[in-house]
Amino acid sequence: MLFSLLFWYLSAKADTLPQGACKLEKDKILDEWVMREPEVEPVFPGGLDSLVMFLSRNLHIPYREDIEQPYYASSFPSFIIDTSGRVSKIRFGDHIHAFSVLDSAVQHVIVKMPVWKPGRCNGVAVPVLYTLPVRL
Repeated sequence: MLFSLLFWYLSAKADTLPQGACKLEKDKILDEWVMREPEVEPVFPGGLDSLVMFLSRNLHIPYREDIEQPYYASSFPSFIIDTSGRVSKIRFGDHIHAFSVLDSAVQHVIVKMPVWKPGRCNGVAVPVLYTLPVRL
């Protein structure tokens, strides 16, 4: 019974996929079907310049006395931009939860993001795993 349900689910998923070079993959960490390389990438409202402005206006790192200022840090969050353009399920590297102060601050900003123009493949909106490197 379980096998037949699993087979039905996977075949139903395969029927909804766009044809051609586009392939949805199961992300093991987020446990979601996503596309890593769509034909048309998702676009932040206003483009890349607006995304950089949004991050610079909303990213607030709390001052930490044990770190000399200025300090340099990097965060590599990945998140899903679903077929409606909404941001969901954030991960940092191989983990779902943020670890550093910068990761936590970036996570708060990502949650506040407006609706994106979704990624497309063969004219169909697809969920895309998007990685946004942030360096201070």
